[in-house]
Amino acid sequence: MVGKVATTPQGPLTGNEFREWTDQLREAEEMVDVPELQNDIAAIRDRAQAVRRELRNEGKEPQWDLVQLQIEKPLYEVKKRISEELAKRLSKEAVVPIDRDPVPQEFSDLVRTYYETLGEGR
Repeated sequence: MVGKVATTPQGPLTGNEFREWTDQLREAEEMVDVPELQNDIAAIRDRAQAVRRELRNEGKEPQWDLVQLQIEKPLYEVKKRISEELAKRLSKEAVVPIDRDPVPQEFSDLVRTYYETLGEGR
């Protein structure tokens, strides 16, 4: 950890496992047969590569709030949508929304909070 700021989060963007991580994203992109999800995964991978390039070439510390907004959160959404798609395809009795319209980005936190509150019985 020589030369690293102690508060730097370790992970694929700043650590040694970046290539493996982006290869896994590429494999996921190739396995998914939903063009919208393929495009989302490709966009996430492109953003991650831009962050990594800035870190390696210019020594710029990633802006973690942007990383969370542009990489982590979209990656979570893609994972959730892939899980729903798999559930729809694997089970005739799966309880998942069928062909639901995506929640507009500006309302996604509100919808998540709504369902969390519903689940708690409030």
